[in-house]
Amino acid sequence: MYSGKFRFLIITFIVLFSTVCFAEDRVVLDLKGCVERAVKFHPELGEYKQDIEIYKAKLLQAQSASFPQIELMALGGPSPKAEKDAISPDIKTDVKSTTINGVFGMITMQVLQPIYTFGKISGYRTAAEGGIKVSEAELEKKRSEIILKTKELYWSLSMIRDLRNLAKEIKDELEKAIKRTEEDLKKDIPSADELTLYKLKTYLGEVKRNLNEIDKNESIIIEALKFMTGVPQNTKLEIITEPLKYEEVVFNPDELISKAFQLRPEMIQIREGLKARQALIDVEKSNLYPQLFFLVKGSLAGATNRDRIHNPYIYDPLNDSMLAAVLGMKLNIDFGITKGKIREAEIEYQKVLEKKKLAESGIPVQIMKAYYELLEATKSARDMDEAYQNAKKWLVTADANIDMGVGETKDLADAVLAYATTRVNYLKALYNQKMAIANLLQASGLDREREVK
Repeated sequence: MYSGKFRFLIITFIVLFSTVCFAEDRVVLDLKGCVERAVKFHPELGEYKQDIEIYKAKLLQAQSASFPQIELMALGGPSPKAEKDAISPDIKTDVKSTTINGVFGMITMQVLQPIYTFGKISGYRTAAEGGIKVSEAELEKKRSEIILKTKELYWSLSMIRDLRNLAKEIKDELEKAIKRTEEDLKKDIPSADELTLYKLKTYLGEVKRNLNEIDKNESIIIEALKFMTGVPQNTKLEIITEPLKYEEVVFNPDELISKAFQLRPEMIQIREGLKARQALIDVEKSNLYPQLFFLVKGSLAGATNRDRIHNPYIYDPLNDSMLAAVLGMKLNIDFGITKGKIREAEIEYQKVLEKKKLAESGIPVQIMKAYYELLEATKSARDMDEAYQNAKKWLVTADANIDMGVGETKDLADAVLAYATTRVNYLKALYNQKMAIANLLQASGLDREREVK
């Protein structure tokens, strides 16, 4: 009895274990999930994140420059013999050789505390802080590009799946029309002709080719989305796509331009870049003035074979001690090198100003271009919707006429072709509208706020 229960538990454990171990990993994402993973896990973002860390390290250096700089050094080695008798009562000058029969040890210490640097330390700090914000803005700029690319892939996948549904629908209609035409030919019905049959079979072959191409393109897009979202290659990725549909949107281009000057990463880079460049100008100018500091310097040395001389006029570096605290001033005079560096820093500042001018004139043009493209895409989507609805009615009517015996197969073939063409163009118009919205949001800097639209 117990052995049977025990066997059952073992079998259950094996089944559960194998299910856990061999179950295929799977990730399911919608548009929002794709965008969120892309801006977090895209492989290309790692380089930009490291740039931020570099400037954080520079900021740490700048912040630490205001603290004391301590230098310690320990030395040891062979020591020449030296005795007090050689200088007492008179200094002997007839020493023929030096005997090395001992060792010495020495520790030196220096503490340097900056007092006033005429803006050098604060300038480096401001430049590093600006560098962090510029790098963060560059990261956001890359994320914005990734969002747009992710949307492009997602809506391309949605359109491909809609096209597959259309192709299957057309395939069914063509197969039904081919079967009907073949039956009519066998019955020698006058309205049936082989030319129409060949035309229908030609259309069917083209539809099957398109279905194969759709399958290929869907697989390619799924692999691209895996890369964009950081999904491992051995993990199955399932994308839940929304059918393409018309979207009624209203944007005020003046408001978008105003938002862009606040939100666009490029504008943030320019603002912070100007602060950083101005700080570097101040740093170079500080080299024209003396650097004031407080210095504590000391040493402690001892040797096994040297006498300690207690005379302030005699200093033995291998067997003596010293401690001094002083105020100091350091000024470098280079006859034009510093002025050249100041000029170079000022030119770098002017380069950022030129970028600012370019952005202030170029961003409105970019937004207006995206805005007019959205207007055109929206109008085209409305027009193609009307054409698609009429083509659909045409197809239904042609099919009904044949069922009632008052229509011809060639009319159905023409209706199928018109329906397929207008439906494809309608889906392309809806895709263009989606991408026009995405481009406009990116151009205005709103893509992070409305990143799933």
